[in-house]
Amino acid sequence: MNVRQLEAFKTIMELGSFTRAAERLGLTQPAVSKLIILLEHKCGFQLFHRQKNGVVPTAEGEMLYAEVERVFLGLETISARARAIRQFEYGEIDVVTFPSLGTRVLPPILAGFLENRQIKVNLASRNSWLLVDRVATQGVDIGFGMAKIDRPGVQFSLLCSMQGVCVLPPGHRLSDKGVIEARDLEGERFISLAEEDGVQVDIDRSFAEHGVSRNVVLESQLSESICSFVSAGLGVAIVDPISTVGFERRDLVVKPFHPSIRQDIWVITPSFREVSLGAQALVQHVREALTAKIDTLEAAIAPTGNS
Repeated sequence: MNVRQLEAFKTIMELGSFTRAAERLGLTQPAVSKLIILLEHKCGFQLFHRQKNGVVPTAEGEMLYAEVERVFLGLETISARARAIRQFEYGEIDVVTFPSLGTRVLPPILAGFLENRQIKVNLASRNSWLLVDRVATQGVDIGFGMAKIDRPGVQFSLLCSMQGVCVLPPGHRLSDKGVIEARDLEGERFISLAEEDGVQVDIDRSFAEHGVSRNVVLESQLSESICSFVSAGLGVAIVDPISTVGFERRDLVVKPFHPSIRQDIWVITPSFREVSLGAQALVQHVREALTAKIDTLEAAIAPTGNS
């Protein structure tokens, strides 16, 4: 037996007529009759009593109909599920991101994406080096990181870019300056990212090229914790603008920095399997929302006061 035979049987049961069933199915009445004859032959029993004013199901036909209904309900569920997958409304996506993005910026962005979808997102935070390994080895669908590392099993695509900013404690001598120059930080107590961080390599190179010496008093793997140390008055730092989200300006002074230090955020995906349509839609949503957020942050940090 095939689905077309079962569909003809189900429609006749619902309408009580071969003729009306043929009209609904877009078939001729003889074609519907042939489908039922074949189904009866396959089943080994009669399904209908033919009468002048229609058909009446046999007892066996009634019993078979109960099973056929369940089959078609299952098909409808599969069809609805396929539609939801096609429209990015169903599924599960594993995401790993660097901490400041995951805790300060992604929550409202993901909330917007999930609002009308039955997608479940599993979100984890790791520093940029560890999250690359997680994408490569632990079946994570998407990583958002700031380090582009030569690692087998992953591929990188640019999500968005931003410019590094200088963060100062409240009341710092440079607080009224519009743009902080590298030379302004000569001899300053400085809080640095860990030496292995690719972004910190660029920051250190910039100071070295300008002959500026700093007094590095602390290193941290997390840029948001660096902002907390700066806010507490331990020193100054160069960080990405995302890490400053959530700090009141009375607690953390944020200034443009020159020379410009570009900081990229990368989408990291496994190279050994295809990214689902839902995950692709999530990446596009994050790209658009995060780009807009960075534009807003950079506009708020635009130079003011004395330069």
